[in-house]
Formats: sequence, C-alpha cells, structure tokens
Amino acid sequence: MFVLKKILGHLLMPLPLGLGLLTLGVLLVSLRRRIGGWKLIALGWLVLLVASNRGISIALTASLEHSFPPVPAASSEWPEPLREAPFVAILGSGHGDAAGLSAGQRLSPSARARLHEGVRIAAALPDSWLVTTGPLGGSTLGGPARQRGENSIVTTHARALADAAVELGFPRERIIEIDHARDTAEEVAALRHLVGDERVALITSAWHLPRAMRLAEAEGLVAFPCPSDYLGGRDAAVARTAWITWDAESLSNTTRAWREYLGKLWASLVARWQR
Repeated sequence: MFVLKKILGHLLMPLPLGLGLLTLGVLLVSLRRRIGGWKLIALGWLVLLVASNRGISIALTASLEHSFPPVPAASSEWPEPLREAPFVAILGSGHGDAAGLSAGQRLSPSARARLHEGVRIAAALPDSWLVTTGPLGGSTLGGPARQRGENSIVTTHARALADAAVELGFPRERIIEIDHARDTAEEVAALRHLVGDERVALITSAWHLPRAMRLAEAEGLVAFPCPSDYLGGRDAAVARTAWITWDAESLSNTTRAWREYLGKLWASLVARWQR
C-alpha cells in the first residue's frame, strides 16, 4: 500500500501527468489515431499551463495556508494549550548527506523553516521535549542519501534535524528522535505511540498542516497546530499580472498544494476502507 501510494502520487503530479499525456498523445498521432492523440496533447498542454500559472499557484497555496493562524512571536501571547504542551514535534521534510556541510545546511529549505519554528517554541517551553522525525532515505540536496567514500555522511532525517537543533544551541538531552516513520501518516502514528494522550505542538509547513492535523485527529493524537514555512499564500494578494505569469516556481508550489489535496483525499478513502 505504501509503495502504491507513492507511485500513484508521483504519476498524478502536474509535471509527470502533463508530460505523460503529451507523450501518449504524440504516440497516438504517430499511429494515425489523430483525434484521440490531439485531444491528449491538448489536455497535457492544459495541465502544464494551469499548473505553472502564478495566480492559480497563489490561490491554491492560500487555501491551505489560511487554515491555521501562525504562532505569535511573543510567548506571552501563546494560547494556553500551546504553553502547556510537553512535546514539540517537527515533521520531516528531507535533507542531503553531502560531506563538509553543517547539519543545518544539509536540510532542505522546508526542513530548515520547520526546525527554526520548532526550536523557537521548544526553547520557550523549558519543560518540553523536542521530537524530530524522519527515516534514513531519499536526499533532497543532490544525490542519494547513501553516499560512498570515507568522507560521506549517512544519517536519518530525524538525526539531521536533531544535529541542526544542537547547532542552534538546543540541548541534545531534550531531543527525542523518531527515525522509522516513512511518511506523515506513520509520523503521526509514531507520535501517538510516544506521547499517548499528552498534547504535542505539531510543527510542519503551513501548506502541509491541514493534512497533518486531519491525520492526527484520525489517530487520536492531541495536537496543537504550529504552521511554518509559508510560501506566501497566506497574506499574498493575487495581482492581476499573476494571472498572465507562468514560471517554474509556480509549478513547484502548485505541485505541493496538489499533493496535499490528493493526500487528504487518500486519507479519507483509507479511513472509510478501514471502517
């Protein structure tokens, strides 16, 4: 089920979906199935056109990032449930294992943003534990995680986050690592097993938080939402020029939003199937 989910999820992302439709359309045209072929080519072109539009990207991202308010800068303004949380958990977001870089520099941009927010909140809660999550696996910063050579670094994502937190001055003796969870659903399940009925401040990207909170609720995890890593959708107004602008960054942000919508749909289907 895990492998099937990953394969289907990848194929349904805008870029592989659009390129797949274009390729299949060209193949049908070459086989003299011109009407069907040209329909697929048009559909593939439309998918890429829509997905890379800046206005659409901002609108899709904003619909996710508006779901939960950010944690105030001053801890005195934090809601009581957050101030009393004994656990602060950072959901994983990828890293690279390149030698010669500090732990913080090896984190993906999303992971660095999540880490910063996690350390900020945990540091203000002196009796809390900081929980980092993520297995040994794929790298986001160039090349596979299992590098060879005497200077290579092979580590779990949970350890990379923990090392980066220590670099920022957070005490290692207050860090708990969950290094076996492969995706958000498994991270939430592992957190539920760790904390039981205790409350956890759940930190992830703002565009990822709605799905994470839905999974937490289904798992019975008492979670307080702590968004980070904003893409700009929360406060960004969609300018008129955005609707006539296309770029790779918009394609990337649309892909993230689309992945979250598909993830929520998948979670709902699984929940119904398990009933």
